[in-house]
Amino acid sequence: MRSFRQGGGDAVSGLEGAQGRGELGVQVFGQPELVAHLEAGGNHYSHCISIGNPRPLFRRAGPETRMPRILKRRFRRVLRLRFYDVEEKRHLGGRHFPRRVPERADVRRAIEFYRRTRGSATGYTIHCWQGISRSTAFALGLLYLITGSEAEAARRLITIRPEAGPHPKIVRFFDRELGSNLSAVNDDLRQARIKRWQRELDLSEDALLEELPGAP
Repeated sequence: MRSFRQGGGDAVSGLEGAQGRGELGVQVFGQPELVAHLEAGGNHYSHCISIGNPRPLFRRAGPETRMPRILKRRFRRVLRLRFYDVEEKRHLGGRHFPRRVPERADVRRAIEFYRRTRGSATGYTIHCWQGISRSTAFALGLLYLITGSEAEAARRLITIRPEAGPHPKIVRFFDRELGSNLSAVNDDLRQARIKRWQRELDLSEDALLEELPGAP
């Protein structure tokens, strides 16, 4: 059975399940969330894919551009990727330089990282700034590599990170590299997410109406 670091607090979704199945697992975090989790001694896998923004040339670097030092202390290996959470350079403002967007080479690096380390890794902890778009796209790709099934990869991703909204361009790059059809399940995830938002908005509207004076 593969080992993983034990920590305080609740187990992170997906970690215990992967251990029980005797296979590699995946976790997803936002960067501040991961730092707090590690500082509290929380569970994590041995290897990390860390995704941040590029270091700006003409303005002060923010925390989203710097890899937290704790990652090097807690993980055996860290792959650092740097690009903005957009699909095209035209979506970036004039202050963003270098104008770095996701590229196929970034996905290729992650696949090579997985293939080089899968024999020694207990699993992969992945983060971007919010843990919603970039990191979940890489998680979806790795879960496909682990399971060999687009549907199972998507199912596990939603179990691990219910708010996942994988970056479409990154997912398309995985499809090109792996011959998969993850974009189709990502479209399904997107539709399910929209329906969930619609339900939540309807509930919020109903709750608001109940509080208004004279509401029926």
